[in-house]
Amino acid sequence: MKSSISGFPEFLPNEQIAFNGVIDTIREHFELYGFVPMDTPAVERISTLLAKGNDNEIYGLYRIADEDSKKDLGLRFDLTVPLARYVVENHGQLIFPHKRYQISPVWRGERSQHGRYRQFYQCDIDILGSRELSVEHDAEIVALISEVLLSLKVPSFHTKLNNRKILSGFIKTIALEEYVVEIVRLMDKADKISVEEFEESVKPLLAAPENLGKLKIFLNAEKRGRNSDVLRWLKSLNLGEEYEQGVQELSTVLQILKKLGLEENLVKISTRLARGLAYYTGIIFETTFDENLNDLGSIAGGGRYEDLTKTLSDQSDKTFPGVGGTIGVSRLVPKLIEKGILPTDRLSPGQILVTVQNRELIGCYMKIASKLRRVGVKTETYLHNKSLGAQLTYASKKGYRFVIIANDVELLENKAILRNLKTHDQLLVSTEYFGNEFLELIHPDSHFTTHFCPRV
Repeated sequence: MKSSISGFPEFLPNEQIAFNGVIDTIREHFELYGFVPMDTPAVERISTLLAKGNDNEIYGLYRIADEDSKKDLGLRFDLTVPLARYVVENHGQLIFPHKRYQISPVWRGERSQHGRYRQFYQCDIDILGSRELSVEHDAEIVALISEVLLSLKVPSFHTKLNNRKILSGFIKTIALEEYVVEIVRLMDKADKISVEEFEESVKPLLAAPENLGKLKIFLNAEKRGRNSDVLRWLKSLNLGEEYEQGVQELSTVLQILKKLGLEENLVKISTRLARGLAYYTGIIFETTFDENLNDLGSIAGGGRYEDLTKTLSDQSDKTFPGVGGTIGVSRLVPKLIEKGILPTDRLSPGQILVTVQNRELIGCYMKIASKLRRVGVKTETYLHNKSLGAQLTYASKKGYRFVIIANDVELLENKAILRNLKTHDQLLVSTEYFGNEFLELIHPDSHFTTHFCPRV
């Protein structure tokens, strides 16, 4: 992926086609689950973006603001906070549970580095309820994201699963409640710093020095074996109502995922998982490549947020608990291209190139292309003044599978040659009407070898 400005990537045409194909697959799966599309403005009020605390460095916008609000507008850093604002403002016109997806760019004012950009696309799904939302929705989000990644043939990935209530309930037994958020933030960045740095940062926040040992045991719970073993150990701790509620929610989600056929190697309990954003309150998850590709960081993540809309609403009785997840395609797609999983051999989304042999009859060639488009065939007409050989070279370079070739006589008889550029087979077809028979000829699985026409 190229970038003329650090952190603001751009694709070459063949890479963009591959990227768009991934987006189409994701959108198809989101809609299979009944999620509806929506979009929100790229620009939000700073007060909205910071409704749950200064979680990210915001890009402020000044030229589009009026004189009285020059510092009040900024680019969205995620799609969840704008969604919360949208639901608060439009809840009277929405049907709950409200299931929406949004595929849009976001911006973060952070240092650009490998796999992390300042502009990138997020593919979000969220479910919001009115006053209540059952934990089964959390399981559906995790299952859907796993299904999307499997359909994209993403190699060797797994989803870490935890619950903020488990974290909060446990931390309150080893530190003062006022330090819960700070310890969670430290846990979230623990993989980015040394063990020594993490321990030195967390020690002053603990109620007693010996609690560091308890924290280490807790953070390494996944080493106890299978999810059932870890869950059994978590249940045995009995650390209060909040903690036990988190364990029960985690257990419910795992049971549902098992019934949905999600293999255990794809979902693993991780008590180390924290997710830094302040608005998470329940189930949290993060999807990463396995060890051989884990240098890229997470490729999907999300969780439950009960109170996000409260800070954006002046009506205390209106609550919209939600759960959501996002797939980071801007991080995922370059890795799939690099590994050869995502083909980038096409320089055009088109299926057929209509060549032009007689420029005085160019309207006839364009008419053929128009007829093809009417039946849903992506078609380009070669309008530049070049030889037929140059046109065929152009078609091959751009990855067209078929070309239409016709001279004056064939045009007069409403005929043309359809040539398969991969097999070099060709046959004479009628251009008067393109119907199902023609569509079957150009289907990806078709292999026509009869009626070979040797003219060209």
